[in-house]
Amino acid sequence: MCSSVSSPFNKARDFALWLWSSHNKVNERLSKEEASLGTGDPKFPKTIWPPKQLCSSCYLGHDQKSNKIEWNQDEVYKALRNYYGTTLVSLYKEKGIVGNEGTEGAALEDLIVASNAIVVPVGAALAIAVASCAFGALACYWRSQQKSRKYFHHLHSLKNI
Repeated sequence: MCSSVSSPFNKARDFALWLWSSHNKVNERLSKEEASLGTGDPKFPKTIWPPKQLCSSCYLGHDQKSNKIEWNQDEVYKALRNYYGTTLVSLYKEKGIVGNEGTEGAALEDLIVASNAIVVPVGAALAIAVASCAFGALACYWRSQQKSRKYFHHLHSLKNI
């Protein structure tokens, strides 16, 4: 799904809507899989979000033929902000990332700056670097073993001549 993103997200709204859409696609796929295999967890049903009960204005319609929901993305974004935004803004205030004056609503747009950079925790970056180096060393070792086996086999076959 990440490879389907053709350009960087310029606004938090675009990123939030892409995450929401991706989440719904995954839940739709998993819902079908779980139904066919009978492996669904009733405590965590895979449903499309937001449910109509939470945001009826998010739904424009439902195409019966393709079984696809037509969404009002402006309303979906408002629902996302209302549902998750308060928590996020208060978390950012707690951490001192965003100032206290009038940060509700539009401040979420300012939290993501348009760039190609991805923020990764230092521990995760270190783990990725170590794993990458280990994999590189393993590949190097494996390749040298392959070459020495080939060389040894070649020498051994020359003795029989």
